[in-house]
Formats: sequence, C-alpha cells, structure tokens
Amino acid sequence: MIEPLRILLGNNTLANLAGSETWTRTLAIQLKKMGHKVECFSPELGIISDQLDKEGIPSFKTITGSGIQPFSFLLEAPHDFTYDVIISNHHHIVDYLRSCFPKTPIISTIHGIMHTMDDGKGGHIMAPEHPALEAGVNQFVGVSEEVQDMLKKLYSIYAMVVRNFFDLEKLKVKRRPSPGRPQTFLINTSYADTTDPEIKLIREIAKDHYKAKLIAIGQNFNLTPDILKPIEEADVVVGMGRSVLEGVACGRLGIVHGRWGTGGVIHEGNIDELRACNFSGRNARMKYHTKEQLIAEIDAHYNPRNLAWGEDYIKQNHNVVFAAESYIQMARTLLGQDIVRPEEVPLKPYRRQRDVKHTNS
Repeated sequence: MIEPLRILLGNNTLANLAGSETWTRTLAIQLKKMGHKVECFSPELGIISDQLDKEGIPSFKTITGSGIQPFSFLLEAPHDFTYDVIISNHHHIVDYLRSCFPKTPIISTIHGIMHTMDDGKGGHIMAPEHPALEAGVNQFVGVSEEVQDMLKKLYSIYAMVVRNFFDLEKLKVKRRPSPGRPQTFLINTSYADTTDPEIKLIREIAKDHYKAKLIAIGQNFNLTPDILKPIEEADVVVGMGRSVLEGVACGRLGIVHGRWGTGGVIHEGNIDELRACNFSGRNARMKYHTKEQLIAEIDAHYNPRNLAWGEDYIKQNHNVVFAAESYIQMARTLLGQDIVRPEEVPLKPYRRQRDVKHTNS
C-alpha cells in the first residue's frame, strides 16, 4: 500500500475570494479527501484560511528557524513541519519555500501570462505569475496551452497542463435556467466597475433587449462568499476564467467577456479556442462584440442541449478529482514512487463528439 503524502500548498494570499485563492482551497480539500495530510502557507491569511481551518486544514503565515509557525500563537504541542512535496503558486512564495525546504520537491503552477508589471519608476519588475527560475522547481504546471507555450518560448520550461478545476459535488444548484429566453444575467468580475464599456454592453443587452434582471458581483460590486446564490438566480453568467466556468458547471450559459475583449458564448464549436487561453477572452485580441453580435450568439446557444453540453464538458475537463490525481501522480514521480493506480489516471483529453470514432467491441 502506498503511504499518503504530506503536502504543503503555498499561495500569495489566503485572504481574498479570488482565482488562485479558491484554486488553493479547492485543491487542498480534495487532497485531504484522498487521505493525504495537507497544510497551507501564505503570508496573508483571512477568509480562505478560515474556510480551510473548518475543513481541518491548518494554514501558516510565518517561517522562523524552527520551521513554519501557526497563525495562532496558542500552539501547545510541537509540530512536525516536514513535507514530501510542495505545491505552490507565485514566484516569491516558491522562492521563500525553497529557502526553507531546500530538498523538498516543488511543483509550481503558473496561472497566467502577465509575468512583469510596472514598478512605478518607469521600469518593470516580476509579477507574481512570473516563474521562479532560480528556485530549483522540479515540475512546472500551466493552466492552459497559452501558459504552456509562453513558458517554453520565453524560459525553455516544459510545463504540464492542468486546467482550472472545481469541486463539482459542491458546485450544484437546484433551479434550472429559465425556458425560452434568459430572465437574469450575472456579471462576475473583479477587473471592472459600473462605468466600464464592457459592463455597459452587458447592461444594455440584459435590460434593454431581454428585459432581464442584471446582477453584478466582484471587487467593485457586491462581494459574496457563497457564489452559488447568485448563480442559482442567473440564467447567463458573464466573466473570465473561473468566474464564467462556475456558471457553466451549474448549467448556465457562459459568456467570456472582460478586459481582454469578448471571447464569446461558450459552446462546442469554440471550446478549443477559448480554453487554450484559459477562458480569458484573449482569443478576441482586445476586440469586443457589438450588441447585435452578442445577442445573436446568446439566441443561438441558449437552449437545453448546449447548456447540458456545458455541464458535461466541465465534468470531463475541470473536475478537481482528476486534477488532484494529476498532482499526486507528479509528486509520486518526483519521489520515485511512479506507480499509477487506476483511480489516479487523469481523465483523457476532451474530444468533441464528432471527433470520436465508434468501433465495434
């Protein structure tokens, strides 16, 4: 029998309801369900670490000579801070953990392509998503082909692709979408506010054309720790990345739309293009749909068949069960335990139905 692993997850912050934070929470909980001992590290704790604590997963914020110390100062018994593998996001967190654990294998996930940012003095500095090139990372992972290609081109790094994932057992709603025409639109973004043109476009489509209710959540709108409530009320979910995929997982029509342009309504015909850039909308190359174009796409794909297809696509390709198994297999390979059990084989890449050849068996 293969022993469970001791795993440390690292992230820039565990205090916000944003992408890498919810990614860390989802993966940590699934790894614990699989029987592994999981702990988390971040210099900034908050709502995510509180949620993890309720799941029996401790989070730590400082490192001293005696090891990582818990956020709570009421630790009565000494803690064994040794790990079989570290799974970490963000270059400065990876660098820090490498300095603390020089011999522990590290798997580093890169979530985006924005690797530099303005330093405020006319120059540039590394953004959090820049790969930790000097940390001796044992395996890089990209969330999309776009990230994978960039790592190879700029840094000669080979990265495996593990797509954004969700706990589909928890991501369920009871209400089905409204029949016929959408009655409620949900915008889920932390990158725009009420005055931005991309928000104005959705407002005009929802209110003026469909006479529908419009809900907006995110950093500049309403913040909610329970994403299921607004999704359950909505028929159409507009956003980027995890935000829009959460809606599709719940049987809603997803529209990729935001600061990078309008990627479009998610459907079988454009899925390869959209997921290659992690549903960011960068496939649009900063171009936005007109109101007439987006209405035509909504009318063409707001139907039970496409909504059911979307749910099935998420189950096949964005399920945390399979993503966690992929990370464990990577870890065991790095540890020389390259034994693949049936339940640890990642799901085969998604194939559209028309690409599947039927054989007699």
